Amino acid sequence: MPPALLSRFDLIFALTDKPSAERDANITAHILKTHRRGQIQKYEDPAILDGVDIESIMNDTRSVEPVLDREFFRKYVAYAKRINPVLSDDAMKLISDFYLKIRKQGEGEGASVPITARQLEAFVRLSEASARARLSTIATVEDAERAVRIVEYYLRKIAGEGDRLDFDIIATGTSHSQREQITILKDLISSLLKSGDGIDPRRGVGSDMLFKAAADRGISEDRAKTLLRRLSQNGEIYSPATGFYKLTSEG
Repeated sequence: MPPALLSRFDLIFALTDKPSAERDANITAHILKTHRRGQIQKYEDPAILDGVDIESIMNDTRSVEPVLDREFFRKYVAYAKRINPVLSDDAMKLISDFYLKIRKQGEGEGASVPITARQLEAFVRLSEASARARLSTIATVEDAERAVRIVEYYLRKIAGEGDRLDFDIIATGTSHSQREQITILKDLISSLLKSGDGIDPRRGVGSDMLFKAAADRGISEDRAKTLLRRLSQNGEIYSPATGFYKLTSEG
C-alpha cells in the first residue's frame, strides 16, 4: 500500500502470519467445526444427518454464539451514532500534553518528524468514539487516555525507531536513519568514483571497496546490500558490471 495512502489512516495494525503447528491446528479445527455448525443449522431437522454427532458439534462451537442479540446490537449502534461527544477540559489537556511531548522529540537539526497534526486529529476522533461507545455526551480523560494508548501502540509497532517515533516511515516508507544511510552510500559511490583510486569509471565502484568504505561509516555489509538493492529498484543506481555500481544521475 502506498505511504501516501497509509498516512491517512487513524490506526494501522500489521498482522503477521507466522506458521505454528499447534496454533495452525487449532485454527483449522475451529474453522472446520464452525463451518459444519453453519451447515447443520440450515436443516429444520438435523436428526436426519446420519453419522453426525449434532450435540457434540453444537457444544464444541458454543463460543461462536453471539453475546448480544443481533437486533439489540443494531439498535445500540444506531443510537450511539446519534451522539456527538464533547471533549472535557481534562481530556483536551491530556491530548495536548502528549502530542507536544512527542513533537518535542523532533526538535533539533536533522531530527525526524515523530508525529503529525493528522495524529492529533486521530486522538480526538478516538476519544469521541470511546465516549460514544459508552453512550456519553462527554469524552472524559479516561477516553483520551484510551485513545493515546491505542495510537501510541500502533505508532511504536509501525514507526518505532528505538525509543523514538519516526512518522516518516509511514509518510514516505523510509525512516530518517535509512535516508541518512542511503545518502551516505550515494555519496560514497560518487566520491570513490571521482577519486580515481584504481577505479575504472566505465565499470563503477566495486562492491568490496564500497562495503569497506560503508563499514567505516557505520553501515554493515548486509545493511549496505539491502540499501543498494533498494536504490537499484528505485532507479537511483545501476550496475554496469556484476558487483559494480554507478549513480544514475552521473551516468
